[in-house]
Amino acid sequence: MKKTILALVIAAVAGLPLGWIVAMLLTPALWRLEPVLHMELAGHSGPSDWVFIVVWAIVAIVLFLVLRGLFKTGARS
Repeated sequence: MKKTILALVIAAVAGLPLGWIVAMLLTPALWRLEPVLHMELAGHSGPSDWVFIVVWAIVAIVLFLVLRGLFKTGARS
């Protein structure tokens, strides 16, 4: 249980700056998708707020799963 909570905290904290970086790197792709989807995905200063949140959530979930896998393999050794 402690390892799960630790993985969750690390994923949430580390996912925030990583998610921000990934969202900013996605800005050119989001600009190209705007005419196709007919919705504003990114403005002049970067992606929309909801895009930041979605990217952060995805990055945090992936980090959590990776950390949980690392903690499980570390416990068996």
